[in-house]
Amino acid sequence: EGALKSFIEYRFDSSQSRDDLLDMTSGLLNENISAMNDEDLKKFLNVKDLKRRRLTVLVKSCEPTSCFLTYVLRYSQGSEKPKEFGVEVKKIAKIVKLGETWKISEISNIKTYIDSKKSLDISAEGEAKRP
Repeated sequence: EGALKSFIEYRFDSSQSRDDLLDMTSGLLNENISAMNDEDLKKFLNVKDLKRRRLTVLVKSCEPTSCFLTYVLRYSQGSEKPKEFGVEVKKIAKIVKLGETWKISEISNIKTYIDSKKSLDISAEGEAKRP
């Protein structure tokens, strides 16, 4: 649980780096971060309009060298006050023990709920546009 909390806290830090993320991860997640080109990495690391509000671990299923944690992460997004969007995501993280260190191996989404303070205009191409 500590590895997940540290990873989530770090993901909301504006001074993230590829090397630090690679140190915190393993497996598929590590491979995906390694394979990102500079432009994709920049988008992935961009958290300037995000503010973490709460992390709640719902279910924990562990063995000696791996754990699956189901959790809910709540955060706000937007540059205006109050924030334009409230977001709640439910995810499952696979965490593995490598030596004496627990690392995030995979994260998969279960559901996402977005509470918008403004109306959205959804285009036919699937891109959201602000009024």
